[in-house]
Amino acid sequence: MSYTENNSLKQDIALVLAFAAAGFKLTDSKSVETHDGAAWHATLTHGRTKIVTVSNGGFGGPDESQFHATTEAAKAADKASLEKLFAVPEVAEAVRGHMLFNLDLEHQYNKVSDSDYHAAKADIAARVPVPTADNIEFLVGRIADVTKAVNSFKRAIKTKLLVVFEGGDEKCEYITYKLADTPANRERVRAHEKRKIDYFIADLFGATDESKGA
Repeated sequence: MSYTENNSLKQDIALVLAFAAAGFKLTDSKSVETHDGAAWHATLTHGRTKIVTVSNGGFGGPDESQFHATTEAAKAADKASLEKLFAVPEVAEAVRGHMLFNLDLEHQYNKVSDSDYHAAKADIAARVPVPTADNIEFLVGRIADVTKAVNSFKRAIKTKLLVVFEGGDEKCEYITYKLADTPANRERVRAHEKRKIDYFIADLFGATDESKGA
């Protein structure tokens, strides 16, 4: 089976794990396919506080944000939470990729000069991304997109052995073996496969149990 998201499988798993480790989660996350794309919504939550709900009606239009804070104190607290989230290295890396993609499009269509393009590119690389509405919408959408796949891998490694063959780390193939993830079974799989195994998915979750036997 192939995995062909724009980011690598490693990056997606690291992003979801870091997002959760920082105390954030998506609640009320739902998605339905339509003729014009996915209709979806998800709420970014920090602890027990709902910060923003991002949605798209699936009619080909842009994403929309609804922030939940109603008082100045709550808005300030949510701003601090978002800044904390965007400072997480895996989150910052994902958002920078989104910003650079948009900048490349502007440059491609001559909306920015060469000098401004290179200056903006350097600025994006040097700074922690700002939690603008566009960046928040991207991040919530990205987390919502990849969480289902990441959770399916997390469930699978409890009873199966999943190996990955990369293709430039942007397109990869993974194969599932109906074997317990033990050192002996890993050696059996390595001996069976003709290609070099790049990594075992369990290692990305820190789920390897070297104490298991055959």
